[in-house]
Amino acid sequence: MKVLGFGDCCVDYYINKQIAYPGGNALNVAVFAHENGADAAFLGTIGNDIISEHICKCAKLKGIDISHCSLKNGSTGKAAVNIIEGNRVFDANYFGDSHGVGTLFPPILSESDIDYMKEFDLIHASCYAHIENQFDKLKNMESLLTFDFSSEDKYRIDEYLKKVCPKLDVALFSGEHLNNQEITELAQRTKEFGCRNVLITMGAKGQRLYTENSLYEGKIVEIEPVDTMGAGDSFFAAFLVGLLKRGWNKNIQISEDMAISSLREAASYSAQNCLVEGSFGYGLQIDL
Repeated sequence: MKVLGFGDCCVDYYINKQIAYPGGNALNVAVFAHENGADAAFLGTIGNDIISEHICKCAKLKGIDISHCSLKNGSTGKAAVNIIEGNRVFDANYFGDSHGVGTLFPPILSESDIDYMKEFDLIHASCYAHIENQFDKLKNMESLLTFDFSSEDKYRIDEYLKKVCPKLDVALFSGEHLNNQEITELAQRTKEFGCRNVLITMGAKGQRLYTENSLYEGKIVEIEPVDTMGAGDSFFAAFLVGLLKRGWNKNIQISEDMAISSLREAASYSAQNCLVEGSFGYGLQIDL
């Protein structure tokens, strides 16, 4: 099994502790997929500051191939965070409107990159990576394509869904703030726009997986969290690797056994990850 995280990396800066933890959806999914038994890599844009050096060091320590990352002159993206009773709370105003190199210079895939990406069973990206236009270059691959739409409403409007969904094998949404009707309608729209499978996480209420023909519901594993940073990414990565372990590919629909077993394993792994500070640890003490 080979999984590629395509797009964003950053640091989550814990204001109260002055510690920067490596993160970003695509990098997190690569790390978590590797921890669940997959060979994994990350392809994104990396800066030339001390934060980028730390991210590269951590990726290598976690066994992640970063050989196809592009290097740009500039700083890495940063998200400011406080941990309140184990839950991560972002502070959008702490760093102002500064953007990192990943936002300013999203990856532009070369022929060499595309040949490299053909080696992977699954390629994952997110709405924060700004690589939607690059997905057209991947649509004829045998690789499964998955995408995290996060929790923001601007990534759920019809215009955006129409652009991304036809290229996907699984769409992920964070839906903790949605009611049952809203969750059902979101899944229906996503499938109508061309995505075969939709996974919606609902916080303590569990998860719903809408496949081509069925609906499966998952439960959380209750735990007293140390830090919920990376909880969603760890769940999704473990879920996807669980499907791959059970033989899922573009020519095979997700079966009941695949779905139930993978949801259960992902819930257990995600709960354990909530006992780790940062998305996957490796904090750098620094004053930003």
